[in-house]
Amino acid sequence: MKFFKIEIQITLLTLIIGAAVAGSGYLVYKSLSEIIDSIHREARPDYKLLLIKDISSELSEVENSVRLFSFTGNENYIYKFRNLSKSVQEKLTNLEDYAIPESNEIQQIDSIQLLSNQKLVIWAEIRNLHKQKIEKQTEKPLAKLASKLDTAIIQPDTIKFEKPEKVGFFKRVFGKQDTTTKAPIIIDKSEEKEQLKQEIVEIEEQMSTENTEQQAREKKLLERNIRVTDNINRLIEQLEQAEQLRLETKTQEADFMAAQIYRRLVMFTGASILLLLIVLILFYRNLKKNKDYQNILKKARADAENLAKAKERFVATVSHEMRTPVNAIYGLSEQMLQRVTDTDLKTDLNIVYKSADHLITLVNDTLDFSKIESQKMTFEKIDFIPVELLQEVITLHQVPARAKKLELVLKNDIPENRVYQGDPVRLKQILINLFTNAIKFTEKGKITLEATEEKLAGHHYKLIVDVVDSGIGIPQKNIDKIFEEFVQLDGDNSQKHRGAGLGLAIVKKLVDLQEGKIKVKSLVGKGTRFTVEIPYAEGDQRIYQPAEQKQQPIPDWFKNLNLLLVDDEAFNLYLLKNILSKWGVAFKEAANGLEAVEMTQNEHFDLILMDMRMPVMDGFEASTQILTRDPNIAITMLTATNRAEDEERYKKIGIWDFLQKPFPERSLFELLLKLKEKIDSRPKPEVTQEKATPEFSLSELKKILGDDESFFKEMVDLFVISAQKCRESLAKSTELKDKEGLVDAAHKLAAPAKHMLANKLYAKLKELEKKGAENEEWPELEKLIREIDLRIQEFLNLLNSEIS
Repeated sequence: MKFFKIEIQITLLTLIIGAAVAGSGYLVYKSLSEIIDSIHREARPDYKLLLIKDISSELSEVENSVRLFSFTGNENYIYKFRNLSKSVQEKLTNLEDYAIPESNEIQQIDSIQLLSNQKLVIWAEIRNLHKQKIEKQTEKPLAKLASKLDTAIIQPDTIKFEKPEKVGFFKRVFGKQDTTTKAPIIIDKSEEKEQLKQEIVEIEEQMSTENTEQQAREKKLLERNIRVTDNINRLIEQLEQAEQLRLETKTQEADFMAAQIYRRLVMFTGASILLLLIVLILFYRNLKKNKDYQNILKKARADAENLAKAKERFVATVSHEMRTPVNAIYGLSEQMLQRVTDTDLKTDLNIVYKSADHLITLVNDTLDFSKIESQKMTFEKIDFIPVELLQEVITLHQVPARAKKLELVLKNDIPENRVYQGDPVRLKQILINLFTNAIKFTEKGKITLEATEEKLAGHHYKLIVDVVDSGIGIPQKNIDKIFEEFVQLDGDNSQKHRGAGLGLAIVKKLVDLQEGKIKVKSLVGKGTRFTVEIPYAEGDQRIYQPAEQKQQPIPDWFKNLNLLLVDDEAFNLYLLKNILSKWGVAFKEAANGLEAVEMTQNEHFDLILMDMRMPVMDGFEASTQILTRDPNIAITMLTATNRAEDEERYKKIGIWDFLQKPFPERSLFELLLKLKEKIDSRPKPEVTQEKATPEFSLSELKKILGDDESFFKEMVDLFVISAQKCRESLAKSTELKDKEGLVDAAHKLAAPAKHMLANKLYAKLKELEKKGAENEEWPELEKLIREIDLRIQEFLNLLNSEIS
């Protein structure tokens, strides 16, 4: 009750604090929003004033364009005048949108529009005045008069000649002709000159009068323009003053709101601190009890985690231990099937072989509890004949049925040549679970397996299988519970037949994952009918192969192989030796990883079959040491688990392949066939002679360098310097027992050694680098250092002789 009251107090105080925070937050948010909106509005430019100033600027450009036109007479300034006038008109129209409704700005903007239009009219009239003036100047009356005057002075008057006498033909041909020309008679034009002068005087007087009138009109228009411009500037100044006054008012309002927010924040902070202090007092009063509860929860969590880890270790151990005898049963029954000729014995062995095969699948899935719970089971898509599978289920249960004197009946309406495409192992698992339950809870009578099919759309069928027994039946109230996990129904019979309660739960999950249905009908004392419906696609009879195994011929090159079997289980070794002896493959045995490492130091093996879990030294450590010394050797890991993380871990160290226990003979056969490609592709082992051949190939190095002697000599000089430094560093680090110095020295020389194709020296340097980092014992390190020093000296001697 006391704890309940504390909870109520904390809840009420929390609600009060929440309400205060929400209320204050709302007020602060509202005030800040107003301030921010005001700042945003004031931060934006006053488009109204900007537009008015643009109009004023363009009006000035209008004046300039008209003045330039009057000075130059260039028509381009007329086009500019028109464009500017049009732009001013558009901006005057847009200016109305920026006026504040029901304010003096509307009248001011109207006045600006009126004055601007007046100014445009004024400058249009001035433009017209100058245009008329220019047009009159183009007529050039004085030039016309001047041309008349010049013509009168230069042009000769009409010349009159006397008519010549007629001359005869012979006189014209033979007589002397008169070539003299009579002079023209010039007429005086002084009266015309005086008349032209008089016209010139009149034209000058007329032009002077027109210029005087035009200047007077232009003066009046310019005076009007000045008055209009003054009025526009005055209105702009009034708008600027109004805007400045408005900004000052808004600033005062923002200052007031900021002060109000400050007061509210102070009040809110004080109230929040007070309420928080009260909550903290109540919290510390209840802290001791909460700590006790936390300690209890931590202990319970630790116990749960330990239990989960123990369960995981237990499942892994049981899985591994079960696979070992199952592997022996599966493999030996497969071998015996190939040797036995008696029909009855072969039939019994075939049942044992198929049962072991089915048990392998169950071990793979049912023991992996997390896979079942997360519904991560995979389903194959292979062709199978359902009639054979149904008959196999009946055959598998003949022995326990005869023991209870029960009759097993198969009623099959499915054609014998029907082929389905799906997962036969899962279907067999479902039917075996149902048959096992039927035999368990039936004391007399018979158990019937009824099978029929229903054609679906396309090439699909629905398989309908009924398992009917004459057993004790299931009460109606318990039918919904039988598919739950770890459920045992109450009653005397449940005490008689105990189990884990997982059988029907697994059946239900398998059916659901294949998009099927399972139904049950039962009467107490009469029996039970389980109906399973699973859809399958139609299989291809041409692809389907009968279960008969064809004996493949053993290649002759199998006899040239030399294998190493590394396993601590006698069952596994017996099976492997039996198969390899039949194929004529030579092999040797090792009981643990340490023996395997020692044997590979003295003998070459084409393939090592390495068990993962062994005493003394496990498969991972043994494979690591073997592959460090010889990365080209093929190691196949024999594993009883299918964890992806384990395979990834082993692949990183260079494991060639994996073989999951238990495995059929054909899997090992296919592995050896694949080994042929690896053997052909890897380098040939060195031949041991009385005098060891040098490991270094300077000719190959020169070939890689393109027979560039200068480059080769430069590489040699650099390597010699690096090698001498490495030897000095190794000696100094050995004296000081400095493992970090060893690692650093080996690391620095490893790359040059690799570039010089000193592969074995490179491998030893990397081994020293690795063992030094792993804190290896000093005797082992010193042995490795001596070997490296010897190889460096040999290589240096070879280089010196080559250069000489």
